[in-house]
Amino acid sequence: MKKIFYIYFFLVLLTFSTSSHAKDITDYEINGVSIGQSLLDYLSKDEIFAEIERNKPTYNYLNSDFGEVYLTLSSDEYDFMSVFVKPNDKNFIIHYVSGSIKFPNKIEECYKKQKEIELDMSKLFKNVKKSNHEATFPWDPTGESKSKYVQLIFESGNAITISCSNFSNKAKSEMSMEDGLSIEISLKEVEDWFVNY
Repeated sequence: MKKIFYIYFFLVLLTFSTSSHAKDITDYEINGVSIGQSLLDYLSKDEIFAEIERNKPTYNYLNSDFGEVYLTLSSDEYDFMSVFVKPNDKNFIIHYVSGSIKFPNKIEECYKKQKEIELDMSKLFKNVKKSNHEATFPWDPTGESKSKYVQLIFESGNAITISCSNFSNKAKSEMSMEDGLSIEISLKEVEDWFVNY
């Protein structure tokens, strides 16, 4: 796990520091995937629709403007990746991309790494608004599944989020959820969708 994380952390810093001239999140990528790409570069239309349907229950408190699709791309840095697309977009343009690393039952380690990444990114992005949050996952009736996250918000409203998710025992046993860290790149439209619906 340590080896995976340090490789991941180095690549995150490399990606962001070598793109220091960039002004917004559309200039960045996670494991080769970036906002503005077509998901059809990775999956067929049938595979995309199947994934959206499979993941709908997780977002039953939101409208259907976006659907989540998990990607199984080869990666030494991430345990899994996901993107959000609009189900009615024939080109399936990516509006959000995330990469996650598992920290099963090691949430304190996750928080420590999250803080390290936050401090380094704060040095790289001096002209963005930073905010810290804690939230529960609406789909877990126990109210015990929580996320602690830091957001870097650009002038455009687009955002980079560094989060640690700590899931309830019920979510772990019934939904196979695992505690972990993720870095998310999202357009303002996706951020508004989460907040306003």
